[in-house]
Parts: sequence; structure tokens; C-alpha cells
Amino acid sequence: MNAFTGTGIPAAPADPARAATDRGGLTHQALLYRSDRDFAAAAVPFLRDGRLAGDVLVVIASAAARCLLREQLGAADAARIEFIDRAEWFRGPMQALASYHDRARGDWWPRGRLRLLAEPVWTGRTPLETCEWKRHEAVLNVAFAGTPTALMCAYDATALPGHVLFDAARTHPELVDGDGVRQSGSFTDPAAFYAECNGRPLPRPPDTAARRGFAGGELPGLRSFLMAEAARHGLARDRTLPFVLAANEVATHVIRHGGGEGVLWVWAEDGELVCDVDDPKGELEDRFLGYAPPRSDRSGDGAMWAVRRLCHIVEIRSGAGGSSIRLHQRLGDDG
Repeated sequence: MNAFTGTGIPAAPADPARAATDRGGLTHQALLYRSDRDFAAAAVPFLRDGRLAGDVLVVIASAAARCLLREQLGAADAARIEFIDRAEWFRGPMQALASYHDRARGDWWPRGRLRLLAEPVWTGRTPLETCEWKRHEAVLNVAFAGTPTALMCAYDATALPGHVLFDAARTHPELVDGDGVRQSGSFTDPAAFYAECNGRPLPRPPDTAARRGFAGGELPGLRSFLMAEAARHGLARDRTLPFVLAANEVATHVIRHGGGEGVLWVWAEDGELVCDVDDPKGELEDRFLGYAPPRSDRSGDGAMWAVRRLCHIVEIRSGAGGSSIRLHQRLGDDG
């Protein structure tokens, strides 16, 4: 599993106020609003400028925000926009990133420059999910670097926790508020922000976790073990195969490219089925690992891209003492 090494971040534009209408590469802005009026004052010109420029217009937002934009824009302008329900889009950070990748390459970019207004979902998230969504915002700067894309991410400054707003300024090169558009003085290199998210060691599996060692030739038995554990903990049937495939893919890497043998733990916790795949001898260069779309010359990237897509959240810790990849899969029927 080779690490994704792309680190190019677009240089800050000389005139940030014109960044969103620049026909060049990526612009990524955080809209910090305190009222519907503030939201509309920034979002409507952003979308209207895109219409005048011939951009592909997409809005991923709540029903209330979509209704407000339709009213403010008028029927003719609104008809040019693809509106998407944010609850469906933002089910998981990797699922959202993969959807961006699939739609942009398959539909949006072939028609022109993409101008996308997104309203991420922050309420109801666990601390781990919140951390991963922050990481998602940082990774967008790398995943979309150099592409014809203008992203504006909306943050309700009156409702969201302070730490979410603080990190919005660290993951977006530009900020938009009542004072206009400005460069973020606290923007952090995505690689550094990504590494911060891995700052704490993973807690040890609980004593109740089921354990199984594995080595070459033992993958069929390992898959049977995973199927049985998924059934025992009540994992939804449509998530069982993705869970087993993801764990099997990681174990395969350990056997073929890591230390040759490893240990796997499975347990249920906080509404999730969790699986640790430990390689006590192998070390990974976890630099955006698995966030890169598959490339023919880097098969390892494609493997971890698939693993992340198959799971709700994937955590990686690696160093001189070995590597651990923790897979999370939601147990219930929610998204």
C-alpha cells in the first residue's frame, strides 16, 4: 500500500475576491454565516457568477437552504443548478469524497468548470466522525488540486461548536463572511493537518474482542471467522460483505507486502462493528493513504481506496513498532 504522494496546494490568488470566478484550478472557501441573510448574501452571487461564466452549478444542502436559494435566485437561475440533499451525500467522509470523484470525472468536469456550494453535516456526529470530517475538508485541497473546481463550504457560525469553526479556517485557504473574501491566516498544510488527526494512538481492543492470527494460506478461514463475527454482532446483511472484503484486503497486504503474518481483532462498540488488523513487523507511509483515486501505476493506492470506500471510517497508525488499521462499519440500518 504505497502512500499517495501528491502534495501540491494551489498558490493563494493575488485577488481572492475574484478567485471563485477564476477559470484556473481549485479554490476552496469556507462561508461563515450568522443568518439566512448572510448565507444568501454570499451564496447567491457565488452561484450567479457561475451561471454567467458557464460553470456547472451544484448545491449540496439542507431542504431549508435549498428552498432559500431557489427563492433568492428565481426560477430561471435555480433551474440551472443541480440540487442534492446533504443528508444523502454526507453519509460518511470517504463516501462523500468518492462521490465527488465519481460525479466530477464522470459528469461535472466534462461539461466545464465545477462550482459547488456544500453545507456539510456536523450535528449528531461522534468525536471520531467529527475528526474524520475535518480531515475530509483538508484532504479536498489535495484531492482536487489543479482541477477546474470552485468549492464553497457553508458553516453556521451561530450553531456549530467553536472547534469546528476554528478548524474550518485551518482547512480552507479562503474565508467568506460579512467582510467579504479573505485569505485564511490559519490555513494549515493538509499533510500536517492529516497527521494531527493521527496524533493519538488507537485504544487497545477490549478484552472481549474476538482474536485470530493469520498468515499465508489462511485467508479462507479468516473470511469465515469474519462472517461469523459479523453475524454474531448483528451487522446488517448489506454491510457484511463489504466489511469482510475490506478486512481481507488489509490482511492480504500484510501477508504479501508487510510482515507476512498478523493478528486480527473484532468487537462491537458504540453502534459499530470494529476490526483491527495488526501487522507487528510492517510499516506504512500513511500520507493521504487511500484517499487517492486508483491509478494503474500505484496498485496499493487503489487497494486502500477500495478499503476506505467499503467502510464507514478507517483509521491507520504506523511506525517502527508495526502498523494497525482499524475498520469501522455501522451496525444499524442508518446510512
